[in-house]
Amino acid sequence: MIFKFRLFFVVASAALLGITWCIHIRIQAAAHATPRGSTYRGFNSTAHLPSTNYAIVTFLTGQASDESYFTATRVLTHQLLHAESTKVNQNNTSFLVLCSETVPAEQKTTLRGDGATVVEIRDVPVNWWIRSAETRWKEQFSKLRVFEMEEYSRILYLDADTVLTGPVDGIFAEPEVVSLTSTLDRKDQVRWGEAKLPSEWLFAARSDAALTGERTHPTPPLQSKSFNAGFFLIKPDRQVFAHILSVMALVGRFDTHTMEQGLLNYVFRREGRMPWRELHWRWSATWPTERDLEEGVVTLHDRLWKTGPQPLRDLWNAKKGEMMNYHEKRKMAAA
Repeated sequence: MIFKFRLFFVVASAALLGITWCIHIRIQAAAHATPRGSTYRGFNSTAHLPSTNYAIVTFLTGQASDESYFTATRVLTHQLLHAESTKVNQNNTSFLVLCSETVPAEQKTTLRGDGATVVEIRDVPVNWWIRSAETRWKEQFSKLRVFEMEEYSRILYLDADTVLTGPVDGIFAEPEVVSLTSTLDRKDQVRWGEAKLPSEWLFAARSDAALTGERTHPTPPLQSKSFNAGFFLIKPDRQVFAHILSVMALVGRFDTHTMEQGLLNYVFRREGRMPWRELHWRWSATWPTERDLEEGVVTLHDRLWKTGPQPLRDLWNAKKGEMMNYHEKRKMAAA
């Protein structure tokens, strides 16, 4: 009798703990999910969001040890807004720079002067169990605020360390991103504790060359199971964002080594209910090579101010020089 009572007590306690944990997860996801409106923006953010169908977005954090990524953001801004060979059609495509809470005010002022629309965002809270080699990397989760920006029908996200070889806004006409996909009925992929998925969705990206040879990858590249989170195209959806937050709350649910990239690769895993779509290889390359440049890959993603083949580093320096000369001429004209 005593054994049965103890067994009942253990089972009941475990059940109560499980129910309590599920409620905790739901409350946490609901607390961090953004309601209708633009409350994902910082309380002191007054930027007017341009009314266009599409947006290209990058993200700047203030926790870097130097100004390399700030400079890269300025170079990307120039390429998308001013450089004749790479600028987008601003009648239907906006360019936004999401800034974390730690970005210095003077950097935001400079970016606005460069023509960028600066959007100050609240940082995404990072759960206690998520660890990384660099504490500052945790701020990268805040770029996932793009999923809340339902003002736009499609958003292309680019990391700031991206060099363009041509206009990128043509990607919005690609067949992989024009239509949405119904969420798959894979019951074996319904995981405990995760928030409800939408009925349809869109997430498209490029295979990560880190898994197919890094700097020795072939061109055209091989496809891989995982994508790089420095280049992806989405239909913003707050329900997807709430699902992402619920996954973050589950200890050990995804690989935190690559932070938000590991999280997104779990949520949009190929075997899951929302398997990511593969974009054409000419839109983006990680670990870029001279062959990628020769073959006309539109975006080259790497810290080319400090690494990579010399011709690509020369290209980066040329883009930076163009940006500096452009703004110097503007200053002289305004004097």
